[in-house]
Amino acid sequence: MIDKIRTLMLLIAVSVSGYAGYVFLSKFEATSENIDVRITKEGIDVEIKKFKVIHEKSGRKDWELKADLAQINQEKETTKMRNVEYIFRNDENREFKVYADFGTLMNKTNDLNLEG
Repeated sequence: MIDKIRTLMLLIAVSVSGYAGYVFLSKFEATSENIDVRITKEGIDVEIKKFKVIHEKSGRKDWELKADLAQINQEKETTKMRNVEYIFRNDENREFKVYADFGTLMNKTNDLNLEG
């Protein structure tokens, strides 16, 4: 009788932990529909919808860059963006937001040009 109760309790524990794992992992959204990769003669070009980059300095967010669409050109080492939002945080943790229609990010230097 005790063995049947132990088996039942083990089955319940495994079921509960399996369900908890499913609920936990289902909250993560990883889709490939937001990324389009094209291979050209010049290299690999990537197009990302809902682009977001966060730059941290000493564990603190320094700046954040968001765009509806980003096109990364590997040959020119640039990222062209549409509907851009740039958030800068100063040393006092005060936020400054800049919105632009278009933007270009130099991938090596993190220089950013915004237009519109």
